[in-house]
Amino acid sequence: MAIPIKKQVMLDGRPVRVLGRGLHAKRGVRLTLRGLRTGYGKTQAEIAASTGIHQADLSRLEAKADLSDIAISTLARYIEALGGKLELTAVFGNRKAIVVGKEPDQPDR
Repeated sequence: MAIPIKKQVMLDGRPVRVLGRGLHAKRGVRLTLRGLRTGYGKTQAEIAASTGIHQADLSRLEAKADLSDIAISTLARYIEALGGKLELTAVFGNRKAIVVGKEPDQPDR
């Protein structure tokens, strides 16, 4: 499911999509989990029903300032409940790499 695009506006001379509920998407956008969920028009109850995560736990998850102690599988379930797919990006100075698991057809190293 895509975030509904309301209109396009210009920001710093570049087009920016204005998303549902006033969210703006541009390259490198940073959103909280709550902002992402509300941008997709979902409630915590809907995410809880879809993921099996208790609503109170979702509330605590969304209130965290630091996501480093959250299991990747939990974040993946949350994002999948919004219709997305979680990708991990490692940052090395000005370089970024998307981190993936072992390719199915590659031998162990």
